[in-house]
Amino acid sequence: MAVRRSPAMVDAVSAAPTTFPWKRNLAVLWVAQIATSLGFSFTFPFFPIFFQELGIEPIERAAFWAGFGGWVLGIGMALFAPIWGVVGDRFGRKINIVRAMMLAAIILAATGYVQTPGQLIFARFMSGAATGIVPAIMALVASHTPRERLAFATGATQSALFLGTAMGPLFGGLIFDHFGMRAAFWATGGALGGAGLLVALLAREEFHRPETGSRHPLKPFADLWRLTTAGGLLPLLLVLFFVHGGLLLTAPALPGVAAAVRGGMASATETGYVFMAMGAAAAASAAGMGWVAGRFGPQRVFVVGAALAALAGIGPLFAGSLVTLAFTVGFVSLFQGGLAGLANGLIALRAPPAQHGAAFGAAQVSHSLGMALGPLAGGAAAVTFGLRSVFVVNVGLLATVSVLAAVLLASAKTRHPTEGERRSPG
Repeated sequence: MAVRRSPAMVDAVSAAPTTFPWKRNLAVLWVAQIATSLGFSFTFPFFPIFFQELGIEPIERAAFWAGFGGWVLGIGMALFAPIWGVVGDRFGRKINIVRAMMLAAIILAATGYVQTPGQLIFARFMSGAATGIVPAIMALVASHTPRERLAFATGATQSALFLGTAMGPLFGGLIFDHFGMRAAFWATGGALGGAGLLVALLAREEFHRPETGSRHPLKPFADLWRLTTAGGLLPLLLVLFFVHGGLLLTAPALPGVAAAVRGGMASATETGYVFMAMGAAAAASAAGMGWVAGRFGPQRVFVVGAALAALAGIGPLFAGSLVTLAFTVGFVSLFQGGLAGLANGLIALRAPPAQHGAAFGAAQVSHSLGMALGPLAGGAAAVTFGLRSVFVVNVGLLATVSVLAAVLLASAKTRHPTEGERRSPG
């Protein structure tokens, strides 16, 4: 018979040290996150090329379609992320991760059979609606990590996301060049399925279903609304929206820019090198900035990192070869990549432990809207003003993020949950 616990007891259990080392769970989820992002990035950088294969020409128009596909993916995530976050809080974060990975494996493997641009757009929406892997992993990491190590743990998890993103385009490009885009989708499904099995077999969770005091199905969403608007999260969610929009803003144009600096043509493998440089630098940034934040504070490091990324963003405008393009976009990512991890660490610090799933579900909405509008804005800029205009837009966006973070985050200092929050149903 299941033991029912009061909200205060549940929160105390969530905040208490677990019976196994938290670093072990972090290591398992770190590997699973690498495998997941590795699989996703087999295909993500090459959507403009795939749209060309499906009949969309020229490359600028294909870049816009790829951006539109990213917008649809983000909309699907934004609509369903809060639901999956609440599901994780109610039924367990581990099972939510496995659910997300297995659904993503099935949908992305099936995407390899699409025949028209419209079918590919629909598959992108379904991928976003059914997954929510990143917030589910973040919620499980946060629920078993000491508060003083949350910035490090979320930064490490974010670094795994970028590390997989760094390696994926290279392997995906090789698969694409030798076996075609459809094989890359099938490989994506296999990678995600393997990651799901890894979590199911090795990850652990000390989860106790909370007693909400009310069985109304909408109550968890009402609690999430109160947490978002009154719990110090709203400024973070706004900043996170701009951060993720910037991370994906240049992606639709990069294959075309890589082709331009190569004299009008570049293989998927060569394009993969550019994305690999971005991902590797972003992974180092997420891990390094998480460590630095433990010494100087996540808010201060965030503001400085965004400002330095804006300055570095000028470099890709003048890249004249594939090597200089890879170096300059990688240099931008060396500062830009760690911003999302810092924001997630602040969210973990400000949200009551029993509501980590819902809080990261809300963060996923910001993430998803950024994913939706970032590629769409990049694709629109590419088709209207030329491919390299995306770098100008990115510089402006990063400068805006630095100013917003300095103003908004300073007005909502990180704090421990109040007694009322600890007793809030979740």
